[in-house]
Amino acid sequence: MPAYRLDSVMFKQEMDLNLVGDSSPGYVAEFGSSNAGFDTLITECILNMPDSYDVASSNIVNPSESQENHLVALHDENTADIATYSNQHFQPISPRGPPERKVFSGDLDFQVEINGSDTDKLKYLYSHKLNRIYVDMKISFPVQFRWNVDCAPPYLYVRATTVFSEDSQAEKRVERCTQHTHDNSNEGLNRNVVKNVLHSSREMNAQGVYYCGTDTQSDSWYSVLVELLPTGHATHAYQFVCKNSCSNGINRRAISIIFTLEDSTGHVYGRQTVGARVCSCPRRDKSHDEDGKKGGSKRRITQQPQHALEPKTKRTGVADDDTSYELPPLQIIGRRTMSTGLEVMLSMMEQAASLRSTDPQAVEAYNKSIQDLRKFIDGIKQ
Repeated sequence: MPAYRLDSVMFKQEMDLNLVGDSSPGYVAEFGSSNAGFDTLITECILNMPDSYDVASSNIVNPSESQENHLVALHDENTADIATYSNQHFQPISPRGPPERKVFSGDLDFQVEINGSDTDKLKYLYSHKLNRIYVDMKISFPVQFRWNVDCAPPYLYVRATTVFSEDSQAEKRVERCTQHTHDNSNEGLNRNVVKNVLHSSREMNAQGVYYCGTDTQSDSWYSVLVELLPTGHATHAYQFVCKNSCSNGINRRAISIIFTLEDSTGHVYGRQTVGARVCSCPRRDKSHDEDGKKGGSKRRITQQPQHALEPKTKRTGVADDDTSYELPPLQIIGRRTMSTGLEVMLSMMEQAASLRSTDPQAVEAYNKSIQDLRKFIDGIKQ
């Protein structure tokens, strides 16, 4: 049961008790004395509520920065941003070295889900077969997280780190390309935000969202860290700000997102991985990749007859006949193009003449054509 401390009163949210209206959750205050009457409890609850608490909406509004723990409702149905309750003394950690890739749910049964049922109406797709997201740049896609809240620590965070999928690229940090790094929209942003290919869909400097990583340390991986409410489930929307095809960034290499469930000290309770492809045509690329997974593009090997495997006499590539051809008037653009083409024909005729050395008549015909063509080529080069 989530609890919220407001001044000297501890409020526990009770879903079966409504104090204000039918739609607002109830709150019960716990005191040192157990013989306080219900009316007294209600009165004390209201009197001890901070000025920033809105009873009608049952949400804390305009929270004070000096308040140690407070609840801020930031849930947005359109972008699927999660609500956060803030640990004011939290200092995010930027992990060093290549991220671990071993997938495990852990004692908290950490799970990552992407709803692929309604993606036809949206601008992103998800392949259950490949466990991969297909999305265009700067298009938000929501990711759902679930964990066992019964034995969870007070504050939990989910970290999203983009990595190269291939083991041969595991030591390399994924960074934004030069073109998108110098985009005008990056003005005034920190380098660890600008260089990260994955962003939160929430506005910059939003409470409970931290961008980790150090630009000057090559072993400091870029990641997005998001605070979670102690509810056992949350949804957060992300977006990529670079494409797989960017030449000096991802550079057509396969990428994945590693999601880790962590506490405030960086201890990992669970890890899951989802592939990603950032492209202009998600539907086309998804179909192409899934068809390749089936092996539909592989050509079938058929047994060839024995006579087809017998070695054949190698041909020289010279024309089989000695027929003389007269070219029609042609317009060739570029002196070098024309002379190169004629020199190729000259070389082939000289080779054919050497092969006809036993036929004086054929050799004479070749020599005449060779002399005329060489004279023409020399005239072009002058």
